[in-house]
Amino acid sequence: MMRLSLAIVISLFVQANAWMSPLPNKITPKEIINQAASFGAAATIAATCAFGPQVANAIDFTGAYSDPKHPNCARLVAIEGTTALVSGADGNPGCPTGEGRPWKLVGKVSGDEIFIDFSPKGGPKDLTGVWEGGKNPGIRFPDGNKWVLSGKP
Repeated sequence: MMRLSLAIVISLFVQANAWMSPLPNKITPKEIINQAASFGAAATIAATCAFGPQVANAIDFTGAYSDPKHPNCARLVAIEGTTALVSGADGNPGCPTGEGRPWKLVGKVSGDEIFIDFSPKGGPKDLTGVWEGGKNPGIRFPDGNKWVLSGKP
């Protein structure tokens, strides 16, 4: 992936130079600005190709959450494209000291839904959570439990 990104950047830089007229012996400030603008356009295109566009109309689930079924236990969600990285800890029944048994899960997002694979913890493969906005935004699961958003990075 890195080689492909580098190849794209190099090819766009070469193309950006093709858009410019040959440099005279004396460079004027206007020519410097025009060349910088051409390179800036190429860099923007390269960055979009390398990192990809963000998913349109998808909720950004990224943040820290509180789970009423596991008081004081961490619930963290990070989104990379359409992939959800979910981590946390479990205690019995909660995490009175803020520490518990850590776990990490993977899922995906689509629109206002997040699908989390809880099978490594003995749960369902694609548990669907739905974003609920409003006064106390968070993720509502089919059993009625809601992870309430407590912070964004």
